[in-house]
Amino acid sequence: MWHLLVLLLVLSSPLQAAERMWWHNGDNELNQAGQQLVDLLLPEPAALAVLSPVERDAWLTREWRQVLAARASFSQFTLPAEQSSAAFDQAQQQGELGDYLRRQQPDYPAYLQLKRHYHALANAPAMVPLPAGPEVRVGERDRAIPALRQRLTALGYSLAAPRGRADALDHQLSERLTALQQAHGLDANGRLTAATRAIVNRTPNELRTELRHNLRRWLVLPPTAPAQYLLVNIPAYRLTLFNASGASLNMKVIVGRPDWPTPELGTYIKALKVNPDWTPTANIIREDLLPVQLQDRGFLGRNGFGVWLPGESGRRDPATINWHQPPAGLRLVQAPGPDNALGRLKFEMNNPFDIYLHDTPDKQLFGESRLALSHGCVRLAEADRLAQSLGWSLPEYQHTRTLPAHQPTPLFMMYFTAWVDESGQLQFAEDIYRKNSERKNDEHFKGEHNKGVSLISGATIEREKPV
Repeated sequence: MWHLLVLLLVLSSPLQAAERMWWHNGDNELNQAGQQLVDLLLPEPAALAVLSPVERDAWLTREWRQVLAARASFSQFTLPAEQSSAAFDQAQQQGELGDYLRRQQPDYPAYLQLKRHYHALANAPAMVPLPAGPEVRVGERDRAIPALRQRLTALGYSLAAPRGRADALDHQLSERLTALQQAHGLDANGRLTAATRAIVNRTPNELRTELRHNLRRWLVLPPTAPAQYLLVNIPAYRLTLFNASGASLNMKVIVGRPDWPTPELGTYIKALKVNPDWTPTANIIREDLLPVQLQDRGFLGRNGFGVWLPGESGRRDPATINWHQPPAGLRLVQAPGPDNALGRLKFEMNNPFDIYLHDTPDKQLFGESRLALSHGCVRLAEADRLAQSLGWSLPEYQHTRTLPAHQPTPLFMMYFTAWVDESGQLQFAEDIYRKNSERKNDEHFKGEHNKGVSLISGATIEREKPV
């Protein structure tokens, strides 16, 4: 009998440990820590409700661990202990999950503002969709215009009462449509187009879903904002320098093409390279440079490229190479100069993708509406201003020089398709890499319910020396 009792205890122990619930009280209701975690993860309420308390508790633990794994993947530096999985394990063991989760709450003003918009949308009144119709230009009338005015006002775009007919698209309304189109990556023509109707017709629940994706993305950052940091918002084509008083510098940036995306990562700007050279990857040589060289035999030489072959110590002129059958292991190096693809300045930082911020000689590209044009690196519209804002003085150096940072500056490359601007206006950007769509299809509720709630991951695509 004694041996049988011991055997039953041994067999039952793993089951009891597996069924231990961290986030629920004895009445199977969320405890304080569970409520805090739900507030951080923001799962779809309907999807969470179909789970039993045991399933829900296991899902919350699994989801938070995946957030911590994404944070570790995102960070190209050693995480402080408080931000690692070890701190979570310790909080579980010591029964301090409530205090632990309070320390995980992001304190960035932009995060808190976006969360207020998210909760406000839960109480938004039901909307009447705009009726379908033809494209409407300035001065033209359409039965959808009065409803359009109401929808834009609800979205935060201020509109004065129309001076003429209420069903006419006047100049003020066209300006608001232009702002809306720019914010969503549409052709900013100020007309009521089919694509614009689709954006305006998004329901409050659809908007909440997009805001939920973006709020989850904030969780990979250090919960406490650094005193000074750089943030590149990839879909917005924007770099911002933040300090204690808010944004101190804003500029346009060019980011990676959809087929060569800029990765999400956190790192530090550690040095500035003045007058850099550039070594393109084999992919860039094959896909971009070789086709042009085959059409124009003087292209590489004219643009400052030299050829380096395995086993040879000297530089070769590109004109000496048979570009129809280039030698294996060939390496191209573009010399510093006004035509160098990296421009005059390159900001160095640690990461396994060889991604960096750099200047560009092609300033005219910043006039384009869509700026996903690079091989993964981030091109700066005003590299000089950024260097000066980070404390570097820039005399006219004639040769390549690497200047160490006075103090490394945190840099976060993020993927925000929804955010709140300095005026408090909710803004949206085109989902250029279709990451929101991918997360809608992710399935993280396992088992018979199989309801999908997306996890914000730090998934990246590794590229070598992109530009």
